[in-house]
Amino acid sequence: MKLVILIPAFNEESTVGKTILDIPRKIVGVDKVEILVIDDGSSDKTVDFALNAGADKIVSHKRNMGVGAAFMTGIRNAISMDADIVVTIDADSQTSASDIPALISPILDHQFDVVIGTRFLRNIPSDYPKIKLIGNRMFTRLISYVAGQKFTDTQTGFRAYSREAISNISVVSEFTYTQEVLLDLKFKGFRIGDTPITVNYYRKESKVVKSIFKYTCKSISIIIKSLVYHRPMMAFGLFGALLLGGGIMAKLITISKIIYITSGLSTGFIILGVVSFMFGIFANLVFKRQSFAEKDVRHHLNELSKHKQP
Repeated sequence: MKLVILIPAFNEESTVGKTILDIPRKIVGVDKVEILVIDDGSSDKTVDFALNAGADKIVSHKRNMGVGAAFMTGIRNAISMDADIVVTIDADSQTSASDIPALISPILDHQFDVVIGTRFLRNIPSDYPKIKLIGNRMFTRLISYVAGQKFTDTQTGFRAYSREAISNISVVSEFTYTQEVLLDLKFKGFRIGDTPITVNYYRKESKVVKSIFKYTCKSISIIIKSLVYHRPMMAFGLFGALLLGGGIMAKLITISKIIYITSGLSTGFIILGVVSFMFGIFANLVFKRQSFAEKDVRHHLNELSKHKQP
């Protein structure tokens, strides 16, 4: 059983060494622990400090591409390293690496495929910014509603993934991955659970949330894209229902002569609504076909790996 600890890092020379040194190298149920650092175009000595602290493998981006891109680079490399479990942990040392055994325990026991290290099941740090806490809770509720499962912390990067989960991850956004990967794996039928973790919070500038407004817009965009990709009938159906409803209301208002609205405009809304429903049906068929093809490819690769094993 091999555990790969994946650490995305961008200009974290002051903390990446401590993060690596705090990672336990001997864990019950795990035969080997390897540390993989994804240097996302750092301009400081992040790579040097990571090597000195004992990182087993470092992969560097030529430029800063975003934590989402770093995560997917890490996942691809973890698969090539033959990882049975992958744990992602931030390089800022704010989450405690001592929680890793508890984080992977439900995967070792085959209870879950993904385990989220949630920061809010224990005491919330007194100096944790309220605006961040409010934003986290809002997005957590939104993701919970969309996914159909109650989560407690959807923004944390401290998580564990099984071999099956990492081989099925498809994250498109380079900006961030924390929300998209949950929707991606939940919609694919993987079991997701959580466990409380310890937070060593200290104030520092976030490399992801530089602007709350931009972060909110990008996160909502990621959620909408995930819905369109995984639940096209729901996404296009809701849009079509809005257009149809608007068109029908416009027709009724025109007929009752309460206010003058051209008949062509209301008819256009109705037509667009019907077209949106048709797009939803077509997109749903395409997605189903693609998901079946992906399963066939993964099954073929798994069979090949089994035959290669002595």
